[in-house]
Amino acid sequence: MRPSERLASYRLYELVVDCVDPRRSASWWADALGAGLGGDPQHNWWSLTDVPSLPFEAWVFVPVPEPKGAKNRVHWDVTVDSVAALDDLVATGARVLRPQDEATDWTVMADPEGNEFCAFVS
Repeated sequence: MRPSERLASYRLYELVVDCVDPRRSASWWADALGAGLGGDPQHNWWSLTDVPSLPFEAWVFVPVPEPKGAKNRVHWDVTVDSVAALDDLVATGARVLRPQDEATDWTVMADPEGNEFCAFVS
């Protein structure tokens, strides 16, 4: 059996984000992406539903007691349709960490919990 055949049964299932306030984070991302909000309020985890072009079965936000303390080891990239959409993200709580410049085609941002993501204007 070749290694690629053995690995065929493995796949990426979901993106899970640790949050101090999972409902707030999931709601923010649902609004930002035009997605729905689902989850389990009793256990305080939330998920995005109907996310356009999501390459996973789910995008889940789960509770952790401590706030984010260091740079993400993994981040996600999103596309927006205009520079004005970047301004809208900032108006709703995102921060620009590094604006697009001559060296990069994207803007590095952080969501309200501080999770880094890159935004590409398409």
